[in-house]
Amino acid sequence: MARRKKQYIDFTSAGSGITGTLAGIGGATAGSTGSENILKFSNNETLYHHVNGTQTILIPAVTATGLNIGQDQTNDDGMELSTDPVTGSGGVQFVVGTDPAFYFACTINIPDVSGTDDLAVGFRKAETYQAALDNYDEMAAFNVISGDIKTETIINAAATVTTDTTDNWADAATKTLKVLVSAAGVVTYQIDGAAPTASAAFTFDSGEVVIPFVYMLHASDIAGAVTITSWDVGYQ
Repeated sequence: MARRKKQYIDFTSAGSGITGTLAGIGGATAGSTGSENILKFSNNETLYHHVNGTQTILIPAVTATGLNIGQDQTNDDGMELSTDPVTGSGGVQFVVGTDPAFYFACTINIPDVSGTDDLAVGFRKAETYQAALDNYDEMAAFNVISGDIKTETIINAAATVTTDTTDNWADAATKTLKVLVSAAGVVTYQIDGAAPTASAAFTFDSGEVVIPFVYMLHASDIAGAVTITSWDVGYQ
């Protein structure tokens, strides 16, 4: 199946159901560390779900306000959502330097911002899931850490470069984070449609295959029912 280049999910009306596990064997979803589930929504859109920590609430829940990714709301527990992380079969992936400019925008509500160890939104290399955000080979993303909106980048498995935008997120606020990548791989950022106050220059390697993702990990204060309202990815 050809790689798709557009995906939009309004989680306030998406509905939910599970088709099987990422391993391709079908059956019940799982919440143990490293488990990988496939989430299929009633509009036939699909996302992949990776468990960080151990979850007794096995998958995110669709509510009237969106997709609740808080799950168990336990310190050091969390999850990652992405399109197909490896094969791209039917999933949304982009090839830097081949595809025209593209973007990922995600609208999120955070009840308690001091409860986020990580809440990252952006693009990463299409590779197997990593337990730690810093372990990806290439990445460009926002990361909301205890209310501070930062950008974080990784190039060729080097150390993560973290830049404080000096913009902040208040408790119970909803914001749209957007990461844009030019045809040449140059990354820019927007918060609610405007450039952040500060950011650092970054360019993905030409030829790198990247996917949109959201990574969330609770801190000891617990972020609460972190809710994604919409997921929007495609060409600029």
